[in-house]
Amino acid sequence: MSYATLRNQIIKRRPDLPIKLIDSAYEFAKKAHGGQKRYSGESYIMHPVEVARILLDLNPDLPAMQAALLHDVTEDTAVKRPEVEEAFGKEVADLVEGLEKLAIVKVRTENPQEEKWKKMFLAMAKDIRIVFIKLADRLHNMRTLQFVPPHKQERIARETLGVHAAIASRLGIFQIKSELEDLCFRYLYPEDYKDLAAKLKSEQDRSEECMAFATSQLEQLLMRENVNVVEVQGRLKHLWSIYQKMQKKEAKDIGDIYDLFALRVILPDLFHGQKEQVSHLYNVLGLVHGEYIPLQDRFKDYIAVPKPNGYRSLHTTVLGLGGDIYDEPTEVQIRTLGMHKEAELGVASHWSYKLGKRIDKNLDRKIHFALQNALQEVKALVKQNPDLEAEVRAWIERYQFLTPTERKRIEKKLYDHGIAKSYLAAIQKGRSQEIPILHSSVEQQMAWLRGLAEEGNLKAEIDLYPDRIFVLTPKKQVIELPKGSNPIDFAFMVHTEVGNKMVNAKVNGRIVPFDYELKNGETVEIVTRSNAKPNRYWLSIAKTSSARSKIKNWFNKQDKSANVTAGREMVNRELQVLGKSVLDDKNALLKNYAGSGRTSAEREQLLENVGLGTVTAFQIVKTLFPDETAKARKKGDVLVAAEYTQEVLITGEENLPVLLSACCKPKPPHSIIGYVSRGQFIRIHRKDCRELGGLEDERFISAHWKAKKSAIDKTK
Repeated sequence: MSYATLRNQIIKRRPDLPIKLIDSAYEFAKKAHGGQKRYSGESYIMHPVEVARILLDLNPDLPAMQAALLHDVTEDTAVKRPEVEEAFGKEVADLVEGLEKLAIVKVRTENPQEEKWKKMFLAMAKDIRIVFIKLADRLHNMRTLQFVPPHKQERIARETLGVHAAIASRLGIFQIKSELEDLCFRYLYPEDYKDLAAKLKSEQDRSEECMAFATSQLEQLLMRENVNVVEVQGRLKHLWSIYQKMQKKEAKDIGDIYDLFALRVILPDLFHGQKEQVSHLYNVLGLVHGEYIPLQDRFKDYIAVPKPNGYRSLHTTVLGLGGDIYDEPTEVQIRTLGMHKEAELGVASHWSYKLGKRIDKNLDRKIHFALQNALQEVKALVKQNPDLEAEVRAWIERYQFLTPTERKRIEKKLYDHGIAKSYLAAIQKGRSQEIPILHSSVEQQMAWLRGLAEEGNLKAEIDLYPDRIFVLTPKKQVIELPKGSNPIDFAFMVHTEVGNKMVNAKVNGRIVPFDYELKNGETVEIVTRSNAKPNRYWLSIAKTSSARSKIKNWFNKQDKSANVTAGREMVNRELQVLGKSVLDDKNALLKNYAGSGRTSAEREQLLENVGLGTVTAFQIVKTLFPDETAKARKKGDVLVAAEYTQEVLITGEENLPVLLSACCKPKPPHSIIGYVSRGQFIRIHRKDCRELGGLEDERFISAHWKAKKSAIDKTK
């Protein structure tokens, strides 16, 4: 498609979009991609034009259309983000940058960890428009996959089926999902694809004849009953859907699958006040069941219980609709026009990016947000008390089917568990205009979060996995971790021995401190050494209980005397900070620890616990000298210069490349901190250095002066 054709379509279908601003994005992209060609030989600029054309079906706003045209300029040309932001503003630049980050989502193995890749994709896409543009981008790439080298085709198709088609399905965007699946089928199972396509073509004339006859029969029935109908339409099922059904039923021939097509009855949207009406759908269902023979096990009510992606429709399968033409059962789907649009475009069917139009115009906004806030409170309760979920979900989603006694019993349980009456009242009131759902689908979460952003004037961002991050190994395996995790947590999640032998960590190719907080999409590399071993300091910075447990287990396996010695050294360092005498050979200072007499063995056990990491040296000293400890902590650590060398330990490790900064000239007894530079060294600053204020917080690393051997000897 030429840009001129796209331009005319935009003017005709979306006159609200300022065409001149879209023109400027096209000209910018055309200049940036000047001279570039695709595998097909056509000018590269035709790809973003096609992406924008696909996106046009998904109700885009101006920034989304501009970003679609610009989506490859920062990744594939010399253009950088500041140029995009200067020309088109921060919003467009954020979208383009978000699309570039998603380029790392590439499934490269036979076991593609599909669910984790899907989670990572959605976690990194902080704006739903990024997801839409990426799906449009992938759809056009799949349409032109025949021009890509053969050795790449299967990998791209597998990645598309496992991630992009699955996400389109999760968002309910079935027009993109279906086409992606059929295109993937073509490249992943070429022989099966050719065979099924040929068989379907041979059956096509008969299928179309049967479908036209059944459509006519249904139209006549509805006309006789004076039903106001928008449209009755038939559709042939797509290839991948038929192939999956054949595999599931172990069918050897396409003739064994009777439902190659389905009929859709699309009725008008009706509202009573602000409440959507669905009774006319059930009336039509009754007419169809009265005229033809329903198969009881094939009826599905996706209106009372929508699919997780928000899909709503009535599905039934009947006998007799084919008359003398065919005798196989026929699937009939009954829905409103609004539901039909949702079925085809999912969240995009009702998504308007202008802030003032993000919530359905038929909803009372205050009631809507009060309902969603109340559902979040109930969801938090269910998360803490999983045994309540079945009953609570029934009360929320299937209230009309419960008896008064059941309703009161569940409401009492909610009261007893601390849910305020105001929240229950908000849910009750919310039912008057919409169907409440306890575990909302992806697009419902997005809509709600966007709406809250609008109401509270907050950033319009989404975070579907607020408590998780998704990072990559150098071999592109996805590792899922709790938010706040660092390289230590990552190393022990990969493998216990990787953590035990770790000497340093790299994120996206640069060395980072062990307490660096990992972020979505980063590639983490752990450098190991055969004679390396865990450091007790790691126990204080590891975020996951799994990592801490594995570190403790390593120390548990060491001999008791080594753990006692290590614990004694750590306690003695804390005592030196307070200016107290170190422990003697009998550990007499611990004799009356915590107010009770301690035997020699019990004192050693305390020190062993410190060495193992189950209790900290600071906790021991704080218990012994609570007042002095509090005062010392307020003043900051006080080191004795004579007891320390000029050598620096970084997170407990020796021999790491360090430089003493010239700005503050650190030396014992100054308290110090490390900063990971962009070069090959860790710069050491005094903790009170004025330059620290202008540095990035995430690159600081714990550091201290190494004690002299004589000082260490005193602690033994």
